[in-house]
Amino acid sequence: MSLLTWGLLFGIGLNSAVGVELSRRVILPNPTTDTGANSLELCWGFNDTHVEVQLSYPTLGWLTMGLSPNGGMDQSDVLFGYVNDTTNEVVIQDRFLTADMESMKIVLSLDKVQNWQMVSGSKNDTYTVLRAVRKIKACDNMDRSFTNLEQAVIYSYHSKLPDSPTGKIRKHSQRGQTTVNFLRATPIPDPDIANEITKTLEFRIDNRTVSGKETQYSCKLTALPVFDKKYQSIASQPIINKANMKYIHHMLVYVCMDLPAEYAKKDFFACGPTDDSFVMKYCQNMIGGWAMGAKETNYQPADVGSPFTPEMTGMKVVVQIHYNNPDLATFVDDSGMRFLLTDQVRKYDSGTIMAGIFSLDFTLTMPPGLETFHVQGQCSDQCTRTMLPEEGINIFASNVHMHTRGKSGVARHFRGNQEILPPLGQELAYDFNFQSSKPLIPNRKFLPGDRIIVECNFTTINDTKPVYGGEGTMEEMCLIFLSYYPKSDLSICGSQFQIKPYLKALGMTPDMLIANGGFPKARLAVAAQLFNNLNDGMKAHREILKTLLGPVNKFIAGQKWDSESAKPLQSFYSDKQYLAICRGKGGNITIIPADTPPEITFYVDPSKLPCTSS
Repeated sequence: MSLLTWGLLFGIGLNSAVGVELSRRVILPNPTTDTGANSLELCWGFNDTHVEVQLSYPTLGWLTMGLSPNGGMDQSDVLFGYVNDTTNEVVIQDRFLTADMESMKIVLSLDKVQNWQMVSGSKNDTYTVLRAVRKIKACDNMDRSFTNLEQAVIYSYHSKLPDSPTGKIRKHSQRGQTTVNFLRATPIPDPDIANEITKTLEFRIDNRTVSGKETQYSCKLTALPVFDKKYQSIASQPIINKANMKYIHHMLVYVCMDLPAEYAKKDFFACGPTDDSFVMKYCQNMIGGWAMGAKETNYQPADVGSPFTPEMTGMKVVVQIHYNNPDLATFVDDSGMRFLLTDQVRKYDSGTIMAGIFSLDFTLTMPPGLETFHVQGQCSDQCTRTMLPEEGINIFASNVHMHTRGKSGVARHFRGNQEILPPLGQELAYDFNFQSSKPLIPNRKFLPGDRIIVECNFTTINDTKPVYGGEGTMEEMCLIFLSYYPKSDLSICGSQFQIKPYLKALGMTPDMLIANGGFPKARLAVAAQLFNNLNDGMKAHREILKTLLGPVNKFIAGQKWDSESAKPLQSFYSDKQYLAICRGKGGNITIIPADTPPEITFYVDPSKLPCTSS
């Protein structure tokens, strides 16, 4: 008997006052068991205006379900409820969750406007069932709208009740996360690939001891096996040691290119935000990933596979695992990722385009102390026009990538001056600790001559020194990885900021270069000549960067920065003073000195637009 049937036997009606039928059902992952016992169930349905949900959890205390911006607790819109033991009163509350994980301050505040409305509720000796309804778009800054996309959902419960509806809420005893599309009319079934699979690849941490730190990133470097013929990966799965499930936050797998000898000898090493790791510099080709709450199997589209060829034999691969260990436990782990391969080669190979900003140096500067700082990168239509097949490509997934100061990122799709919505990819509440690939449903046709504009927002409010672009996690990036088919020549497509206009936007003149330690033995005329003849050729660009880093860093550190003084630099990053760069067939780099992007305003989160409640 399903939990939904059990709930109906206790008198929970099928239809609410707004006429919503509970037609969809998922079993939520329970971190404490993999047997199906004590399972958690979420049922829901929707009409033109409302979403109705039913929660069935193995507890006699309180329970929650929240819409999260990224899979984390912070800024989540939470449905909270319980059934009072004494009065049998059903309590349904609309709350908002803020969580500062550094200070471990977590607040689940009661919304001033209560948009979740109780339909029914009951409990027996082991389970509580709550049913509630809410408008799809509630015009409330403390609520998140339901969308026809996969949304991050968090859930939790505790065995004890609060002392009162406004009393203290005990910390959850169990929690989890998943993804749900609440507004999709019918579920998309998983494909049956059992008869296609001929080989598996596994990349594991290999029984390593994980020390008692609250947050730890561990990496294992290994090599691809010998491929005697072409294979395609048609699906990937996490391999999770069940004893350690509650500690594993997410996993990523990268293929490395041209790894220097000193790094190729690495085996098991720390690779977190504060570690001196080579991963992001040499291993940027992400081939798989999993995050807490994600589906057990991630499938490639029908007729599509990610190629593994004889030429890839011996290439280095890094599996990275982020452990979240609030218990400070020490344990041995052998988790990792599995790739399901076939030699029944499908029609299309999938590929990845890395788009965004390629200024991994001080020409991508974020002044300290700013609440928000906006930058923009361009994948030029001049690149896509010559490097994509005539029939175009089909983009099926995206992964926004920034580092620890990233606030939001979006990849916008333009055909001429016309923007095609929704965006190719977006993380409107980015969290470095919750990186995962997001499906684009339906797949997006992207034609030769189309353009991608990647926008990123950062915060440096807690920094006292400037933050520059770079591979290191304490530096910053603004990139998006787009998965697509059929595989084409185009592999990278973005922009690199030019030095001379950067210095002008910064307010640095030749005499300032000298004053800040640049060319101390040179006369002003010599510095002025250098300034006026800056050459942005690739080799010259690197040499100039080395020469100017010291004086630029000193100049920026000596300024007082606020939103007003940062405006010229902010404008520079959305102007046309950049080089468009793309890499095509054979790894050849094309540089376009005069790109012509459309005149646009910054992307606005639709949920922030004026709301009309219905």
